[in-house]
Amino acid sequence: MGDGYKVVLTADETMMSTYGGRLFFGFLTTGPVSGFIPLPLMERFVLTPPPSDEEGRVLLAPHGLRRVEATLLESGVVDEDEVIVAHPHNLRRVVGSETKAILISAIDPLGMGPASTTFAGPYGVMHAESLTKRKFRELVCSDIIQSVRRRGGVVMVGGPGAWQLSEDAMLDYGIDLVVVGEGEKLVPRLVSDVLSGWRPSGPLIVHATRADVPSAEEIPKLRGGTIGGLVEISRGCGRGCKFCSPTMRLLRHRSVEDVVEDVRVNVKCGQAGVCLHAEDVLQYGGTPFRKRPEKVVELFERVAEVPGLKSMGISHASLASIVEMPNIVARLSEIMGLGDGRWIGYQTGIETGSPRLIERWMRFKPYPFKPKDWPDVVEQAFAISNDCNWVPAATLIVNLPGETEDDVMKTVELIDRLRPYKSIMVPLLFVPMRESGECRRMRFVEDATPAHWELYRAIWDHDMYWLRRVTSEYLRNQPVMRGTSLLIRLVVGLVTWYANGRVRRFIERRRQEALSRALVVGRAA
Repeated sequence: MGDGYKVVLTADETMMSTYGGRLFFGFLTTGPVSGFIPLPLMERFVLTPPPSDEEGRVLLAPHGLRRVEATLLESGVVDEDEVIVAHPHNLRRVVGSETKAILISAIDPLGMGPASTTFAGPYGVMHAESLTKRKFRELVCSDIIQSVRRRGGVVMVGGPGAWQLSEDAMLDYGIDLVVVGEGEKLVPRLVSDVLSGWRPSGPLIVHATRADVPSAEEIPKLRGGTIGGLVEISRGCGRGCKFCSPTMRLLRHRSVEDVVEDVRVNVKCGQAGVCLHAEDVLQYGGTPFRKRPEKVVELFERVAEVPGLKSMGISHASLASIVEMPNIVARLSEIMGLGDGRWIGYQTGIETGSPRLIERWMRFKPYPFKPKDWPDVVEQAFAISNDCNWVPAATLIVNLPGETEDDVMKTVELIDRLRPYKSIMVPLLFVPMRESGECRRMRFVEDATPAHWELYRAIWDHDMYWLRRVTSEYLRNQPVMRGTSLLIRLVVGLVTWYANGRVRRFIERRRQEALSRALVVGRAA
């Protein structure tokens, strides 16, 4: 299109990639630019661009951008020949003099998310810029994006990471408008204003209000395929864990018909497998305090019947829900065809082994069980998962507000109990969505206490015990680009054979140093 599309939707390469064929490899992009995997290898084998048509339109796109695309079309703000979703590499083909708005989805624009903060940046393991931050800056500050602003157009950023952008950051990056919160109702109004000639006089941050939150029926169906075959089945959580953004959202469930239609769209776009997404897939159709297992089973059965679909998986599941409904977990495994070495991975949050911290910050996370039962709930959920061929990828939060040495050691004890169960664990620094007087910033290495080093040791030992087996089985049973598969195997081999001993010695040395500092402080007191 010579003069460009009126509205162009895009995202930086850490989002607009197929990750060599497996969605969860995207977490590698939260590491530092000078990390364990050299940037050229990351760009070649992990940041693999999705296919595009002759016009520059991507055939697969991030899930959030697909929702925005659909809502713009359904609202009538633009016609199909006026909007396009494009990879950064194709922007010069689709941006022109007629382009009035560039909409950018961001998940971690300043490297302030839990994973990137832990592994990169001023508080991370390596004090280097995260790849997510580097690629976002390269995109937004590029000449092709800024040329739209020079011609009077508007650069708008939204998505899960929009909260990271302040007005100062917007001035530095050349961003006109930031949308924080759900955008299905808000974005069409803003884009309509922009197309009518409106432009903010300065950096403007717009927060979605309660009235802007769409009902389940108002969430538009996908118009194109999504990266990883991601299909949203529910939005929100409702368990009320403090400092967690999904719990701040109203819990809604999309209809089975809408979910199935989104799956059909993905299959039509060449996706043989889909990933059903919710903060807890076992909560589908119910409320935070009442499960509807028949609804969950119905959904999975209907999705499995879609012609052309060869595999399905899930994004997240609650450990408490797994313990509450072990028979449903087993039934879903049957529907997904698991067994005989074929398993699915899912993300979940252990967060802490301390019942005291669970009671204080995540009181309803164990529901219908009690906070005091949390360690037992976690172990039972891991056991059920392994029996049903579900493999947890679990997070643990470091530096929760009010955390004590005893709280950390309770988490260490829990990790040791989980050794028999196939799983991977990741420690993440606590990142509040808003400032709190109880939250003290902590550097992952320099500020770690002796108990933290015990925690790091426990996590490292657990992951080294399972990493090679999990990786080998995952790559064997999943469609992954050959080059990406070789790279992942190489990295895992280097970690388990070469880095393992060095990391263990590093942890022990740092633990001893932390003990010495604690003794000095204790004597001074």
